[in-house]
Amino acid sequence: MIILGGTSRTGKGLISQALMKLIEVPYISIDPLKMALVRSVPTYQLNPDGTSVSVSEELWPFISTLILNCVETGVEYIVEGEMLPKHVHELSENHGVSVDACFVGYKDISADEKVAQIRKHTGHPNDWTSGVSDAELYALIEEGIQYSEYLSRECHTYGIRYIDFSTNFDEGKTETLAYLAARFQARHQTN
Repeated sequence: MIILGGTSRTGKGLISQALMKLIEVPYISIDPLKMALVRSVPTYQLNPDGTSVSVSEELWPFISTLILNCVETGVEYIVEGEMLPKHVHELSENHGVSVDACFVGYKDISADEKVAQIRKHTGHPNDWTSGVSDAELYALIEEGIQYSEYLSRECHTYGIRYIDFSTNFDEGKTETLAYLAARFQARHQTN
């Protein structure tokens, strides 16, 4: 199983699509699953407007079951979206799932710089930021910076790779693709 988690607006979907083409493994994005749960299962305790940590915690029972089902049926996927490093650790340690994981973020950038980057690169699929005011986006990015700092610390704790996209998106994307593809290929050479 390949997991790409991280902060919102880091290009996880774009990276997953490129990785899918590179290693020929399909990917699942958590975002549409999250919104499907919110809209179709009102009894599922999920606040899509909560913090990244709280949304990840609330989604984990569903996402872990989805991943374990994929493993049980022998289907490998790239799973991209809201998860926490401790969740990846849990899959590996408690369930014996072989996981290639990486988390991405932007802990070393100012909110002003990140908002400017986002505004410069609008128009991609799932670009929900185009309908958000600068003030709202600024608040979301502030939370994203804090979440990136959290992910960096947690990845260090659990021995999971964290790649920071603060200075150069293209370099971060290239590094993430190379890392996950190499891990995937190494795991399949030994299996």
